[in-house]
Amino acid sequence: MNPILLKDLLRFSLLLFAVAGASYGLHYTFFNFQDPDGTQDLINFSYKFNVGITLLFTSTIILSSEHLKEQLGFIFLISGMVKLGIFFYLSKTSGFVLDKSVFLHFFVPYALCIVVEIIYISKILNRTNFSKDK
Repeated sequence: MNPILLKDLLRFSLLLFAVAGASYGLHYTFFNFQDPDGTQDLINFSYKFNVGITLLFTSTIILSSEHLKEQLGFIFLISGMVKLGIFFYLSKTSGFVLDKSVFLHFFVPYALCIVVEIIYISKILNRTNFSKDK
């Protein structure tokens, strides 16, 4: 196992949890201020799901980046579609109502996780030497 990859994985995890934690705190506080009697179930579900699935998918991409460097961009794009599909399936089967009024409850954690993921995948792609294999 490449120590650089383990270092990337640790940095990615710390950044993801720090960004998601700060965002969750702000999101939760703002929602509580706007609607003190409202339920935060969808917010909690969205953050847990997006952080968990991003950690799982991006960790897999980071750890397999040496072997699959030619396909990393495609894997990232496909994983984004898979994440959306799984989220919508789980939210529908869990009984959450997804309409325009709760769009930000999903979109904020999704967008933050995607940004952190893009930062790390692009970092890996930028340091990858594609000409070495040819």
